[in-house]
Amino acid sequence: MEYLSPKLDIVFKKMFGDANNSDMLRNLVSAYLGIDTNGKFELSNTEITPEELERKFARLDLRISTDTSEIDVEVQVLNAPDYSERSIYYWASLYSSTVKRGEEYGTAKTTMALNILDFKMFNCDNFNTNFTFYDPKNKVTLSDKAQISFIELPKIRTVTKEQIANDERIAWAAFFNAKREEDFNMLNKVTTNPNVQKAVTIIRELSADEKIREEARKREEALYTERSALSSTYDKGVSDGIAKGRAEGVAQVIANMKALGMSETEIKRILNAGKSSEQEHKNQNPTPKRGRR
Repeated sequence: MEYLSPKLDIVFKKMFGDANNSDMLRNLVSAYLGIDTNGKFELSNTEITPEELERKFARLDLRISTDTSEIDVEVQVLNAPDYSERSIYYWASLYSSTVKRGEEYGTAKTTMALNILDFKMFNCDNFNTNFTFYDPKNKVTLSDKAQISFIELPKIRTVTKEQIANDERIAWAAFFNAKREEDFNMLNKVTTNPNVQKAVTIIRELSADEKIREEARKREEALYTERSALSSTYDKGVSDGIAKGRAEGVAQVIANMKALGMSETEIKRILNAGKSSEQEHKNQNPTPKRGRR
């Protein structure tokens, strides 16, 4: 049987958004955010609408409320160029929502965001990074009510059985990175974490459900469309940037020639000569045509 990927956001949300699996989500959050998840632990926005499955740029996150904090959990497989700013924006939106009209700012709840990424984001070896409002130079904290955490799964593709058995953070990462049946079977035998073992059982059940497989297929198609849109936007941005840079460069050259006292006629003659030379170079060195693959 081909297994669904727990990194696919719809699969993740079906697994961890189920109230019957709150023990798994508590353990996942505790492992990566380092907080006590006992007590109140309420989930919101757990429903997945048909429109979300096929809409690109739809965000399938999970919101958690405790007595003292608000937590947002999201898995992301697409490497969006502005993801760091996006994560700050969503954190700020959640933080601001904890203060109601007429309340003091001091009533704001601790707000945390856990981003599980299937791409590398930071130039460091550690796969788990945590950001807070702290000045390391002066060793002072602005506020203890903020934490944005990232798990970079590609940094931990290869792990040992000993690491899986002794570190629940690595056990969870191995679960999200698993693809084949033998990967899940190995993880189930090696890990000592009952919540990870339960997750393996659930991913098997979801993978055997034809309706869920179809929903996952639609979501993958939407993400593929989103990836293509991001790629096209990036390529256009690069092209526009080069064209803008070339225009600004020509304008600066003209300004420099005017500063040297050259006439309009002389400037036009030099620029036209440059264009002719560039075209001659292109004719002598044509861009090779791409053959069919």
